[in-house]
Amino acid sequence: MPRFKYQAMTKSGTTVTGVLEAENTNDLISKLRVNGYYPVDITQESTEEKKKIPFLGFLQRVKSSEVEFFSYQLATLLNSGIFLPRALAVATEQITNPIFRNAVDQVRYDVQHGSTMCDALAQHKNIFSDLYVNIVRAGEASGVLGLVLARLAEFSEKQRKLKSAVIAAMFYPIILVCLGVIIGAVVTLFVIPRLSGMFAELGAALPLPTRILMGVTGFARSYWWVILAFILAVVFGIRQYSRTESGKRNLDRLKLKLPIAGKVFMIASLTRFTRTLATLLDNGVQILPSLAIVRETVGNVIFSDVIANSETEIQRGESLSSSLKKSGEFPGLVTHMLAIGEESGRPQDMLAKLSEYYETEMDKQLERVANLIGPLMILIMALSVGFLVAAAVLPIFQASNMIG
Repeated sequence: MPRFKYQAMTKSGTTVTGVLEAENTNDLISKLRVNGYYPVDITQESTEEKKKIPFLGFLQRVKSSEVEFFSYQLATLLNSGIFLPRALAVATEQITNPIFRNAVDQVRYDVQHGSTMCDALAQHKNIFSDLYVNIVRAGEASGVLGLVLARLAEFSEKQRKLKSAVIAAMFYPIILVCLGVIIGAVVTLFVIPRLSGMFAELGAALPLPTRILMGVTGFARSYWWVILAFILAVVFGIRQYSRTESGKRNLDRLKLKLPIAGKVFMIASLTRFTRTLATLLDNGVQILPSLAIVRETVGNVIFSDVIANSETEIQRGESLSSSLKKSGEFPGLVTHMLAIGEESGRPQDMLAKLSEYYETEMDKQLERVANLIGPLMILIMALSVGFLVAAAVLPIFQASNMIG
């Protein structure tokens, strides 16, 4: 969509300038009139003024750690008394990712030409989330943008550490699976074919484990396309089903009921809910807009539906804690502590304590899962490797007896 620079007059006679996106000049004039502005001069931005994305830039992306570091830098500069445009210019110089640098440079340009920080950030939703933009909006309105950016950086850091903990818990089992696949491939592709040729020359029957393994590998070689087609069909079917409203809801419900990982998924959603809502409320965002953002970031449709229903009940005068309690989906700890926070007028304090508690519980749960999956994977690997070794070694003993 084209971007236009404008100069306009307010009803009080004040001159304002800025940059807005619009379909055309008529669309821009309509948007300005809605805000009580009367345009005096309108100029469409030249495409040459925008930074070009480097070759193969689509292969690059902006990491959450980069946004986190940028937020820390900008918060430090603002808290030191540096004005926002200059602080953005200094922060831009420290960014090495060209995609991110171009985006922040455009934000700085918009701010210099009259746009608010939050509106400028909202033009880059692929980098700055709705949560980020709304918290910045609250910080600008309350005059504590530097403090808000520091809190955003801390929030991003905690979210990143949570994600890293989940990945770390799954790293060891994935390594074991890959090792098992490599061993199986070596035995079935190189060892067994040579042994089967030798037994064919001797006119002897192969041991049962070897015959089973050869049957499985033979079927896989002859009908690999059927197996591949079946796997692709299952993956495609699950993917399409997950895109439907009922499918997404059923799969998210299933996640919460899984025997080992279910509690991890639940704690992860509760952590996001409590931490995000506490951050929004603590930075001046009202309860309904906060819940609208949390609903999109909680990561589970079951909880999102409860939050959406709570928005309706809050508009009718009911408290958040009571509406969550009626759903039966949120633990009693959340609803009770939230009720205490609502009675004191500071629900964000209790939500912050809850988020710290669930972050600790997440670490403990991930450790339990890792401690459980590790021995389980070792057992499965031992049985699998034992079968492969038996299939490879038994024919050698049998052949040596026949020759002897």
